[in-house]
Amino acid sequence: MLLSAMTKLAAMQGLLSVCIPFMAIRSVTAQYVANTDALIIKEIEHLYFDAAPAGILSAITPCSNYYQPSTGASNNSLGMSTVAEWIRTAFHDFVTANIYSDTGGLDASIGFETTRAENVGPAFNDSLTFFSYFINHMVSMSDLIALGTVMAVGACGGPHIEMRGGRIDATEAGPTGVPEPETDISDTLTDFGNAGFNGDDGITLTACGHTMGGVHHSTFPQAVPASAVSSTNLDGRIVFDETVAVFDIGTVTDYVEGTGDKGGPLVTTSNKTVNSDYRLYNSDSNATITRLASSASYFAGQCSAIFQRMIETVPPNVVFTTAVDPTTTTNLRPYGIALNINWAGNMTLTGNFRYIQISGASAAPSTLAITLINRAGKTTTTTVSSAISSSDTGTGIWGPTHSYAFTLSFPASVGLSGLAAAGQNWTFQDTMFAVPALSSISPTLPTFAANPSLNTLSTYTVNTTVAYLTSSPPSSLTATYAIPMAQAGTVSPYMDTSTTATLALIGKTTGGFALYSAVTKHSLSAKQAYGTSVDVAVAGQAAALQFYKPFNPNQ
Repeated sequence: MLLSAMTKLAAMQGLLSVCIPFMAIRSVTAQYVANTDALIIKEIEHLYFDAAPAGILSAITPCSNYYQPSTGASNNSLGMSTVAEWIRTAFHDFVTANIYSDTGGLDASIGFETTRAENVGPAFNDSLTFFSYFINHMVSMSDLIALGTVMAVGACGGPHIEMRGGRIDATEAGPTGVPEPETDISDTLTDFGNAGFNGDDGITLTACGHTMGGVHHSTFPQAVPASAVSSTNLDGRIVFDETVAVFDIGTVTDYVEGTGDKGGPLVTTSNKTVNSDYRLYNSDSNATITRLASSASYFAGQCSAIFQRMIETVPPNVVFTTAVDPTTTTNLRPYGIALNINWAGNMTLTGNFRYIQISGASAAPSTLAITLINRAGKTTTTTVSSAISSSDTGTGIWGPTHSYAFTLSFPASVGLSGLAAAGQNWTFQDTMFAVPALSSISPTLPTFAANPSLNTLSTYTVNTTVAYLTSSPPSSLTATYAIPMAQAGTVSPYMDTSTTATLALIGKTTGGFALYSAVTKHSLSAKQAYGTSVDVAVAGQAAALQFYKPFNPNQ
């Protein structure tokens, strides 16, 4: 069942213990199921914290930007806003949840629902098309929709919202129930109530969602006149407030004080059948909206809490990871780890440490000492001092990020069980791992960018080599590929796991490891290739190697 209230939580405790591989179960309340999956968290951290030139932040930098999926470039003559589209997509996906029939919630079903009158406009396919470049076996489309809201708010002056992974995507359309500008106040409050949000919640969520962006003549001509259209505003947008690209209290204070844009066109429109924001804000005699206008800090806190509830209103077969938050875990993490072995029995570990200079944190150190922890749990004398890499330094929504590249070499006989740096330890395993130095891909993939140019199909030949630490090597291993594939009715891909391959034993061992290899051919677009991963297992056993990216092995 879909959970949305403390009274329902106790009745559902039996369901909360059920686990599903990679993803898991979540309540809509403030109580959480601890089911940390390091692989999901690692992927979300990369998208969330790093500021790669072609990453998620590229679409909303600056916050006034509109990313046009058909070209893969900005088009700011339309008067459109990507940050506003991302928030609107999350709202429309979530609000059709029904806590009484246990349906709906944030599950990416919006992709199947874009032809409905309640979902008019390009925002949903715009958002899902952009997010589809980042989907893989660990990060679902619904996780990306949630992350889009978190990043849109956090990058544009708003508060931090807790981000957890583990959402599971719908495979078909969900129920209807998105309030429209013409929807009367009784039905609007019923729609919010069905989703587990009372009247105060609905007012708060709407006010927070309408602090950026506006209403467009092209989408809602009944609310915005044609006179709004101009050469620099081809879509005919009338904004919600004067600071259209900043998450702030402006739209609320404008409404309460009768200044500026007075809350936007859904308040001020002369067509009273579509002044839905006015009807909603006034439904409790303006009590909630007046409280929201009392201070910027109060408004930000209420928005953070209500958005978190929105993105955590999910179907019942979801268990969330713990929150991805460098202020509550650590602002230093290893990433981009690759382990190699050669025929002489020597191993090399390469990778990076990411330091996030969160508010109040010390400046990034100029060097970082990194120590190997061997298979027996002992630290070795193999220590390197890594300097900040200027080529991999940027700014995410939590602050500047700095990268420390490192290389550690050691005998395969001592192996690897972890790394130590700055007084902290991180655990790894070397039981089974892909060997990038003995693997290959042909032809070389084009440079990643969220751009239609990645959609061209090519035939890729992939040589995947895996090392397995065993005294009794089996004759083969089984590889299972997870590949993003197009699905009918939505621009969101689904992850197909029907492709498998047999990795044959090469014939000799090195340093206690047996080596296995397979050469496979895949007809894929570069976009699919970047989202492809492989799990490798001994027949009849769970995968010992999970989520190896053959087309992007160091990410």
